[in-house]
Amino acid sequence: MIFKDITTDTENTYTLKENERCLFFMLNRSGEIRFELAGSGAEAHIFAFFIGKGADAATLKTSQIHSAPRTLSQALIKSVLFDAAVFTYDGLIHIEKNAPQTDASQESRALLLSPRAQAFAKPTLEILANDVKCRHAATVSPLDAEQLFFAQSRGLSHQQAEQLLIRGFFKDALEKMADLGADTSEISRNIATQLQ
Repeated sequence: MIFKDITTDTENTYTLKENERCLFFMLNRSGEIRFELAGSGAEAHIFAFFIGKGADAATLKTSQIHSAPRTLSQALIKSVLFDAAVFTYDGLIHIEKNAPQTDASQESRALLLSPRAQAFAKPTLEILANDVKCRHAATVSPLDAEQLFFAQSRGLSHQQAEQLLIRGFFKDALEKMADLGADTSEISRNIATQLQ
């Protein structure tokens, strides 16, 4: 599995050939990004994190284009929004007619830490082939009040409890990346820096 941190890339199209497997990561990147699975057996694992503060406003649009059989793509988009930050995610999964046995998923999770923060998710599926697996999910929610109360009842301040829950919000994605062979220590440090 090839690991590519595309946070600061200027490219907007990534093409995977036959049996090529790649894990893509980006932090606070916006714009349109296209992932083309052009060869049989290609795999794209896409992780995008966004941390918005103040009046930050960003839009991320990803396209997972399957044009060969037996391809796999998974996109997991996580955003944490403070103050009046706004994040919009627009995701497309497109499966060509000649791409049977494709497995594609897209998941967008947003955590709102202010009543003024906003998140929008627009998943789109275009499936032209038979014999495929395709799924999407999206949630937008504040921190769980019960979890926050529980953490504070164990002696943490409100801010410490909030930070703990935010780190937990990213933890499952970091574990998935580690399971795919990525060293997530630097990513964890970058997230911690962004959250300060």
